[in-house]
Amino acid sequence: MPPLVVPALAFGGGVAVAVIAALVLRAPAPAAAEARPSLLQVEATVAPALDAARRAEVQAERAETQAGRAEAAAQRLEGALAQRGPQGDRFLAAALLLQSSIATPRPWLREFQTMADLAPAGALPRPVAEVLMSHAARGLPSEPELRERFAALMPQLIARAPQPGGLLNQGFGMLRGGFAAIGLAAPPPPSDQEVAISAVAQQLRRGNLAGAVADAAALDAGLQPLLAGWLAQARARLAVEQAVQETLLRALSGPAAQPAAAMTPPGRPS
Repeated sequence: MPPLVVPALAFGGGVAVAVIAALVLRAPAPAAAEARPSLLQVEATVAPALDAARRAEVQAERAETQAGRAEAAAQRLEGALAQRGPQGDRFLAAALLLQSSIATPRPWLREFQTMADLAPAGALPRPVAEVLMSHAARGLPSEPELRERFAALMPQLIARAPQPGGLLNQGFGMLRGGFAAIGLAAPPPPSDQEVAISAVAQQLRRGNLAGAVADAAALDAGLQPLLAGWLAQARARLAVEQAVQETLLRALSGPAAQPAAAMTPPGRPS
């Protein structure tokens, strides 16, 4: 072997060891903060679990309160049922059957007559019986049917709704509406009456028939002839639903809670 090879290899190995040692010394040591989570990180991790636990505790308290109320109502109902006897139970069942029948547009004469025959003294006052009897043979439109009928009336109501301003403003509004129909202009803003008509339809979609009747009755006087038939049917349905509701409340309250003036039995309607 040549005499210079061994010193050269030794020199190269020493250089390699020096380079590796320098790289190792320059590498940053892991910080203690990276090795262990900080207090803020721990709090951020635990906070959602604590919030969920608090919400669960609040929901449990609400559920316990509602359960207590339901149990108290069940006890009151059980006491009322115990005081009525078999005839009162049959009358309550007939009233519930009538309530399910009036939700449909079909007549409910047979159901009403059955309930009237089973009514204890004072359980079915004459005004309530007259309201139910007046519509039992023909029935009434259901709430979905009333909603559909008002939707069919809306174009006529909007067409007849009074417009703000004089004839010039009305003509300009019609012209703008024509341009809007072909996409050449923005549609004109709705008038107050158009907004009120839409509010009636919105009440019907929400199932608030009483609110829809009140809003419809408050529309412009020029629109009332178009609404007369619809309002009559809607008010009749409200009256019938209220009469059945009152009958059920009387059946559940028992004879002790009924006024003495209503203790005349209505008898079977002819």
